[in-house]
Amino acid sequence: MGLLGLFLSARPRPDLELGVAHVHHNLRGEEADRDLRAVRDLARSLGLPFASSRLRSRPRRGESVEAWARAGRYAALERLRVRGGWDLVATAHSLDDQAETVLLRIARGTGLQGLAGILPRSGRVVRPALGLTGEELREAARGCGLPYLEDSTNADRRFLRNRVRREVLPAAEAALPGFSRRLAALARLAAEAAGGASPKGPPVAVLEADGLYYECAALAEWSDGEGLAALREGIRSARGDLRGLTERHLRALWALRTCRPGAVVPLPGGWEGSRRERRIRIGPRREP
Repeated sequence: MGLLGLFLSARPRPDLELGVAHVHHNLRGEEADRDLRAVRDLARSLGLPFASSRLRSRPRRGESVEAWARAGRYAALERLRVRGGWDLVATAHSLDDQAETVLLRIARGTGLQGLAGILPRSGRVVRPALGLTGEELREAARGCGLPYLEDSTNADRRFLRNRVRREVLPAAEAALPGFSRRLAALARLAAEAAGGASPKGPPVAVLEADGLYYECAALAEWSDGEGLAALREGIRSARGDLRGLTERHLRALWALRTCRPGAVVPLPGGWEGSRRERRIRIGPRREP
């Protein structure tokens, strides 16, 4: 709701045509149904096009629920974008989300590209609210008279990101005021620096409903370093994290471009890489 309030109040372009999309993850029962109804009714009251999608699959055994939901959400949003004839998908990632992401990546170990955190744009997905805190987004919603719905799972401390959000960052802010904004600024600087070392040319990764696909012919144009970086960031985008993934896994995936169709590389978190006819698929492990 906050992002919609931001667009309604700012209208960055007079010719901007807005639509509202909602993804139901089938994880929160009646609460999720309530959210769907609220978003649909609000879009209709504002005279905006509305589209929704419901995830039908479930996380595989051992698969991170967060990573599964993220991959399913982005795949669903892309389908809705194409179906609705929209140019872009805008998400409500905020400065707070950016700070959490950068801090988690530092804690797990990362390089320059990882420090870039959540990118302002990834393909057809744009994130115009990265410079605003969550409270500023909520204020944008209130300023337009829009309701603000809170996902109850955001308070579930079983999830590491929630503990960082509710315990670690508040403690850091209390000790070092402005800590989150400085982390977000670090992400911007890292993105600018990493841009000069990123592989150039057309994107070779496509996120589909069952995973991430790389065109082998396009990968052949890249150096080993560029290819490993592309695989790392693609998996991070699709899964939401790189937990358990090592350099050995990445190099085995990179080697798939020269393997025969049918070759498989097991990955942590219930994922795998596999060679298809002309593509490499990286996604949830398929049952035999």
